[in-house]
Amino acid sequence: MAVSPSFSQETYRLKAAITGLSSSSVVIRYSRQGMLINDTIRVHQNQFTHALAMTDGAIATLVLNPTTQLPFWLESPLISITGTLGTTPILQSRGTPENDWLDLYRKTIERPYTLRKQGKSSAEVDAIVLQQDQATRQFIAQHPTTRTAAYLLYWQAVYDTTIFDQIELLLAKLSPQVKASYWAQKTLTRINNVQNRPRVGKKLPAFSLPDATGKTISLTSFAGKYILLDFWGTWCVPCIQGIPELKAIHEKYGSRLAIVSIALERPSDRQKWLKAIDKYDMNWTQTAQFTSAREGVNELYNIHEYPTFLLADPEGILVAKIKYGEVESQLEQLLK
Repeated sequence: MAVSPSFSQETYRLKAAITGLSSSSVVIRYSRQGMLINDTIRVHQNQFTHALAMTDGAIATLVLNPTTQLPFWLESPLISITGTLGTTPILQSRGTPENDWLDLYRKTIERPYTLRKQGKSSAEVDAIVLQQDQATRQFIAQHPTTRTAAYLLYWQAVYDTTIFDQIELLLAKLSPQVKASYWAQKTLTRINNVQNRPRVGKKLPAFSLPDATGKTISLTSFAGKYILLDFWGTWCVPCIQGIPELKAIHEKYGSRLAIVSIALERPSDRQKWLKAIDKYDMNWTQTAQFTSAREGVNELYNIHEYPTFLLADPEGILVAKIKYGEVESQLEQLLK
């Protein structure tokens, strides 16, 4: 399990001045105790300030738009961000050791490869992305005593599950202090979860979550029944469209099959989730994670698409991964 920092009462003050920042607000995105949080900040004359408490991994990200983002370390009481927007935005957060390392990575790898992608075909971009990933791993290998190396390594593990052998070698070469850090431990958790992710014929990983009434449920809560795990969210249109099919399945197979819906929601959306359960009359087991998609059960089960359906037999062995729109027809075959 990834190690979380101790959450002190210390506040970090962010001060930014970005030329060409025409928007009226920006977002600071981070996670705290596993919950993904977005702070919206008002911009005045290309400048803004913001007070921020400690985050998971001591990292936060300035989000200007989907393609212009700046991760930065919470390393000193005052954090300064400067930059210029344009065809190729240039953003900097410097003045502390780890922020300087991140800036070096952006300057020598991220920015040059971003420029190389401009005007290229999708096939050419794919080749450039592979080259950038190789350069990133070289950067990690060259700076094993930095937490920035562990942070970059984690995102390598997120985006490419075919290179875990290389990632494990890089993990092993990190300094002892960095190896014990939040991002290195999170990388190790990512590798373990993917390597042990649900496979047909194997027992599902154990988990426990509170349901909508506050009662803790787990895979062992439904002894003697098949279990259909439904990973969904109130924000997911296909998930909502699939609810009538789940209701029909619940009515038809309720004596033999337990449906467990696991929603992924923002921390502020608990009431929205409860209202959706009532609105759509989802009268089977309902539980939720108010966290990032890369935390908890969703990370443990390597869930990246919504909805996702997993069918387990009464012993907790995964029987099938079922595609959206095929749940009822598949169950008719599997539960004969």
